[in-house]
Amino acid sequence: MNVHLMKKAQGGLFLTLSLLVVFSFLLAACGPAATTEAPAPTQAATEESPTEAAAPTATEEPKPLPPITILINESPWLAGFEALVNKYVEETGNQVNLNRTPFPGMLEKSRNAVQASESEFDILTLNEQWYMQFYADGLVTPIKEIDPNFELDPQVIEYEWATRWDPELGYSSENGEIYGLPINGNIMLFFYRKDLFEARGLAAPQTWADVEAAAEALQDAPNMYGYVIRTNPPNWEFQGFLAGYGGKLITLDEKTGEWEVTINQEAGQKALATWLKLGTTYGPPNYADIGQPDMASLMMAGNAAQFVLVGASASDFDNAEKSFVVGNVGATVLPGEMAGSNATMSGIWVMGVPHNLPDERKQAALAFLNWALTKDAQLFYAQAGAIPVRQDVYEEMSSDPTRGWWMKAMADSTPFIHAQPRLAETPQIIEVVDRRLKQAVAGEITAEQALAEAAKEIHKILTDAGYKVKPLAE
Repeated sequence: MNVHLMKKAQGGLFLTLSLLVVFSFLLAACGPAATTEAPAPTQAATEESPTEAAAPTATEEPKPLPPITILINESPWLAGFEALVNKYVEETGNQVNLNRTPFPGMLEKSRNAVQASESEFDILTLNEQWYMQFYADGLVTPIKEIDPNFELDPQVIEYEWATRWDPELGYSSENGEIYGLPINGNIMLFFYRKDLFEARGLAAPQTWADVEAAAEALQDAPNMYGYVIRTNPPNWEFQGFLAGYGGKLITLDEKTGEWEVTINQEAGQKALATWLKLGTTYGPPNYADIGQPDMASLMMAGNAAQFVLVGASASDFDNAEKSFVVGNVGATVLPGEMAGSNATMSGIWVMGVPHNLPDERKQAALAFLNWALTKDAQLFYAQAGAIPVRQDVYEEMSSDPTRGWWMKAMADSTPFIHAQPRLAETPQIIEVVDRRLKQAVAGEITAEQALAEAAKEIHKILTDAGYKVKPLAE
């Protein structure tokens, strides 16, 4: 049992959450800067007990549930979520208010809501790097406390148990209780210029060796970069390479509760060598400072042959108002060290119901979430431009004439999803990885030095925080 997490004080939670604000933007796509405040939800007026309330007549319509307010981040998938909410209101008559907030303000608003005597929000939208503290300290309500009969549809993807928390283990696990439900299913995809690959007789890459061979073959095309790496920030993409070589930043022994820093093992050494070679040999001159928007722009301009990017980027490549490569981009599962060792990293959002709400508001919140996760609702959500969270929706959308080319890649990728570290100290760990990888890509230190120094710093972070940690390998 992880005694450290079980005994962490409430005050420590909010210090940790403050640290999370600084670093957690690394995976999220931020939206416009303005905040739109929605009115607070209205509590149901009646306080009659079930035995005192008058039974509805056969002609009476079911009474709508209390209005709910959802804290939602402004992001590329917000329009799809708004469309989903509007459909729910139209179909059920239940009212939903949206508090649209830029990413940097999300954590503070969530923290304030669960700290109040009663939350102003009925549903919180929690980033993958935040949710563990809301789960661990009971700041969102376990779903079965709202509905003891709740069962999660097996078609809903759990993203290596991002929905669950195991208090005995102090971590998300298959045996944990469900605290949150996924709403945005972003994972990594491997994008490549399908037309150029076909012209050279190249198949979609299955291994990183295939990727390098394709980069070499396509490098001589005019104004073409054979491979582009994301270096600003680098941690998420590097974790995808690392997982494809069979490694992790840190590893938990679930039997003993002991952590091990594994970034500097053989898998990490191979992953970093491959990542650096692809980026420095085949990438643009500014390879040391390339962000996600830069990568997308290079692909849309016809200057990038292949790279790893978040699945939600796919629609931009087929947008004729932005892209010169409409219809010429393919998508597949991230390659691995060998065929079958594929991996993709989770970068999702979950929705949770605050602990400090009256029961009728919790019931209304869960009613929306249950509806939103149905197959019909998720199909509509996907068609509205958002990223669904159901496997059967991805499979059905694989034949869609517009989105099928990348929806199939999403469907094929879900068996290979890997989680990022899900600890309160994750932002500190990510800061170390980003800083050391940037030094390596800039040539300030060697790849070997980058991994060795990162391992030492991460080990100290975990040890100082009170975790049981294995000694670093010599």
